[in-house]
Amino acid sequence: MPGCHVPTRDRAAAEIRAVAPLITCEPTPRLVGTVTVVANGDRVIGVTSAELLRPLQGTPLQLVTRLDGTATVPITSYGMGRYMGLAIVELEDTIPDGHDVVPLPISAVHATVNTHGAPSVLVLITFEDGAYRRKVIDIDVDADDVGQSDHVVYLAIPIDPAHAGLAVEGAPAFGWLPPDPVLRRPSEVVVFAIAYPHRARHAKPHGLPVFAELVGLDDLGRALLVAAPTPADDRPKIVTGEIGD
Repeated sequence: MPGCHVPTRDRAAAEIRAVAPLITCEPTPRLVGTVTVVANGDRVIGVTSAELLRPLQGTPLQLVTRLDGTATVPITSYGMGRYMGLAIVELEDTIPDGHDVVPLPISAVHATVNTHGAPSVLVLITFEDGAYRRKVIDIDVDADDVGQSDHVVYLAIPIDPAHAGLAVEGAPAFGWLPPDPVLRRPSEVVVFAIAYPHRARHAKPHGLPVFAELVGLDDLGRALLVAAPTPADDRPKIVTGEIGD
């Protein structure tokens, strides 16, 4: 359509700063995986793949807030989400301003994995040359409903063949949504899923192996429900945890 702005993947998008490293504590810190930090009001939590944390029950963990590893926030608890595939991580404290990790507002969480073909990426935390880095990987998102007529599984497929076989579990999927003139919404960057191990391994869209299944973020709306202080007029004011569409 003439004059229509089609968004592209912007690797410098501010929203990507919500992606952080999760590490074990001393004596020898170890990178556990990728966590996405999301806020609703004063409440801040992390979300990642349940399979990353399942074998670590009882292990002290920290969230790295400066990518050179000089600042961290302890994790007070973590557990499996209500829906299979997600783990919710509770932070002991807020993340200070000016650090490399900035929580994503709940308004930037998409309510469904289906982004209707919007340009998408996975953001993966790696450890290279003594520092943590965010690796942005272009993906296609394909729906796979073979043999599952009542449930559609969304798959992440690498666009660059060089990324085939890369371990991306726990990495968030971000999409660049086009503007919606009907709803008067500008283009926006949203997080819409977390990468989870693909069990079936039968699908090879575009001739490339599947990175992972994509698990939706339904649990965040429940985990981020918070009640704000009662205002002077005594009418309750609630900051809801509903996920924006």
